[in-house]
Amino acid sequence: MGNPEVGLKVEAKIRSTDEINKLFLPGEIGAILDWEVRDTQTGEIVIDPRTGKPNVGIKKAESFVRQFMDILLVKFLNLPLKEYLLITDITGAAREITNHALDFNSNGGVGIVTRGIIVGAGIAAPTPTITDYVLANPIAHDSGAHGAGTLQYGSSSFAAPTSDATTSQFTITRGFSNATAGAITVYEIGLYVDACQQQKIDGPTTLTFYNFMTIHDGVPGGIVVGVGQTLTVNYRPQCVI
Repeated sequence: MGNPEVGLKVEAKIRSTDEINKLFLPGEIGAILDWEVRDTQTGEIVIDPRTGKPNVGIKKAESFVRQFMDILLVKFLNLPLKEYLLITDITGAAREITNHALDFNSNGGVGIVTRGIIVGAGIAAPTPTITDYVLANPIAHDSGAHGAGTLQYGSSSFAAPTSDATTSQFTITRGFSNATAGAITVYEIGLYVDACQQQKIDGPTTLTFYNFMTIHDGVPGGIVVGVGQTLTVNYRPQCVI
């Protein structure tokens, strides 16, 4: 079998409301993280070589980190051009963020590793803290060289909001294909978004977009993505009453 390339159509898998409600208490707002690993060619779920069970998982997301609340505050305050909130981006730099229509943009295209769902491969799953601003060890995009430890980042997709008597949610999905010569283990997952720094100095307003981590999760034991396999990750922000 040849090296698989990005192009697999990834469909968001909708979990049942009953399954979701087992993870959230009434009154909570948060996110569900779930994943599955499939054979890139056949589309079938593969077996985790360590457990002999289907390579799928679901958990309550561990942390909306500080940048999520900071950007949300910017939106609530509708901060104008000459006012800003200092927010730490994924490089560790403090950025002067004001209100802009594209704040919270998480639509990462093919190969984009600064926006959307991002995966990482550390020695062990990190324990997220509220001050985390970047994944501990982000996995690079495989642009075609198939270098060891890289994954092909697919484009983000979004499922329409859904709700019932107790739960409201929407879904962000991304696929990661392994076209390298060896298995890769994902130990952490995060969600990166854009926010805008607007400046006006004796001329037109300059818009500069920076990237910020808003969710950070460790995955105990990791997720093994074998050669010729695709990991699909879903983040499902939601609230339950």
